[in-house]
Amino acid sequence: MSVRNLLNAALTSMLIVFSAHSLAATEVVPLNYRTSADLLPVAKSFLGTEGSVSAYGNQLIVNAESRKIEELRALISQLDIAPKRLLISVDTSDNATRNGGGSRVIEYGTASREGGVQQVQTSEGTPALIQIGQSVPLTSSSTDSYGYSQNNTEYRNVTQGFYVTASVTGDTVHLSISTNHDRMSQERPDAIKVQSTDSQVSGRLGEWITLASNSDQSVADQRGLAQRYSTQGRDDMILRVKVETLD
Repeated sequence: MSVRNLLNAALTSMLIVFSAHSLAATEVVPLNYRTSADLLPVAKSFLGTEGSVSAYGNQLIVNAESRKIEELRALISQLDIAPKRLLISVDTSDNATRNGGGSRVIEYGTASREGGVQQVQTSEGTPALIQIGQSVPLTSSSTDSYGYSQNNTEYRNVTQGFYVTASVTGDTVHLSISTNHDRMSQERPDAIKVQSTDSQVSGRLGEWITLASNSDQSVADQRGLAQRYSTQGRDDMILRVKVETLD
């Protein structure tokens, strides 16, 4: 190959590289609902070796061909959508006495409560706290300086609650649940035992999903979720959750 041909080939290569670089652009893609941490991996995977992308606050800084950036914008617009607004209802049923053998038991719960059902509004992907429980009287004995025995009663909260994070796919709702379960100790009447679990369960949107059963044995649903809830004065309990969309 002559020197002239080599020069022509080199010049052609330089023109191709220059042309490719001249088509590249740097643009800012703002995000409205999703975070840059959520969508940055998606953008990097989409561009591959055809560009680069980085996060700045809640924006994506993209360097690529204009055509590729427009394609990325179209993809982001499908993913960067407002989370669904959800109504989570909790139904608690029980058959046990509420006076605890003559002692007053105070029941309470979070969010609104109507007819035994508590409700809380949240957004898809945002944890919501659901808490139900009782203030139970705990009696302790002591002897004063004169040798007389005294009984002291104080109310302690015995709670059953959980953080629930819901996501919706079609007409199926997926629940990620972190529960806490307080109960009266059988060994020490002045002590409360605390137990916590993490679980995941799925069900149909708008239908009740059973999280706890009134059986003495743990009951597992088809997803393998098993949990028994009981406190003094409330021994037979069924706990169910229903998720509905508000949009």
